[in-house]
Amino acid sequence: MRKKERQLITLGLVVLFAAIAWWAYNGHASPGVLLNLEDNSTDGTNTTNYQLAVSDLAASTDQVTGHVIVSFKLTNEEHFNISSVQVLYALNVADPQNATFSVLNATAENGTYTAEIPSRFGDVVYYKVKVVYDGDKVLKSEVQSITVADTTAPELKSVSIDLKAITDNSTNTTTYNFDITLNATDNDQIATYYVYYLDLGNSTSLPANATFNVVNSTTPELSVAGITLNDNYAFYFVVEDVSGNKATLYNETAPLVIQANSSATWPQVYPTANQTG
Repeated sequence: MRKKERQLITLGLVVLFAAIAWWAYNGHASPGVLLNLEDNSTDGTNTTNYQLAVSDLAASTDQVTGHVIVSFKLTNEEHFNISSVQVLYALNVADPQNATFSVLNATAENGTYTAEIPSRFGDVVYYKVKVVYDGDKVLKSEVQSITVADTTAPELKSVSIDLKAITDNSTNTTTYNFDITLNATDNDQIATYYVYYLDLGNSTSLPANATFNVVNSTTPELSVAGITLNDNYAFYFVVEDVSGNKATLYNETAPLVIQANSSATWPQVYPTANQTG
């Protein structure tokens, strides 16, 4: 075979194999050509990188118990072997970055993790999430904080008023007091009970620019001394909890008005069935 013919045959083969390579590169099958269409990774699996992360981290205060409820989610958790999910917390510490944290195991429901921290109203709670996964790998969130605030007002349900006669045998004189008991409850603790009162004399209406007197106590039993028999008295009542939330029964523009009548049956409870506070 002549040299020139051999060169033409060689050139033709080069063109043919180049065409086959182009065809294979563009994903086409060709008779007699084997193509490797598997994943190019070493193990033949998807090489997508997933990142485990804490998301939607939040905390709220249970207004009944004062406990803090921490909730969060774990992004991409289905791609990891998770061995523990915990909430770490510390109460009222000076340096939360170096504090000793207590540990709670978080529980999961419908993709949301929660843990209940046994705090009290007024506490400053520091917390973070710790996740152990894929053997000994650890994921931790940044330290967060919440002040446990009581935002629920007390409930002042009723008052009991009793007109008491006090006799001084040495002078043979009798004076009168109103002994008053406030029936109130609070989700935390009531700090102060108040009784506001005003002697109306023979009137049942408030005078212009009326100024009420006040007595207060840390207990629900209070006394208003120096009552003038048969005068009318205007009252309203307030309770305040340790967080400053207040509840009022009656008020300074629509008070409870009663008469200091010694012939009436005492004690009396207000509001009555026909009254509203």
